[in-house]
Amino acid sequence: SGCSNTTMAPSSSWHRLAVFAVLCSGLIVLWVCSQSEAAVYQGVGKCRHKDKIFKPGQKFQRGCDKCYCAEGGYFCVTPMRPTSWPKKCKPVQMDCGYRIVYRSHPEKECRAYSWVG
Repeated sequence: SGCSNTTMAPSSSWHRLAVFAVLCSGLIVLWVCSQSEAAVYQGVGKCRHKDKIFKPGQKFQRGCDKCYCAEGGYFCVTPMRPTSWPKKCKPVQMDCGYRIVYRSHPEKECRAYSWVG
């Protein structure tokens, strides 16, 4: 997909996440690329969260999930959890995600081998 499989930190901004949806004959094709591969889910119907209705093009957050309102529903991206990383690295849990850092230099990010959603 061309996405790198690096860390997903809570400081990840909306502009680092690209979501493309194409509606063709009732079929929705969704491609997501972020700092880490992320799980995506879809809601159909009014784009609503906590008694607030959102318009197509607006975004909102459901807990740690970042959501985007579209015609006829919404798409949400769930942060991934790392499952394996090099022995020289360790995971650090953040409010809404993880960072993989070098044990000897925790200020430097390290690459995880795999993630789950």
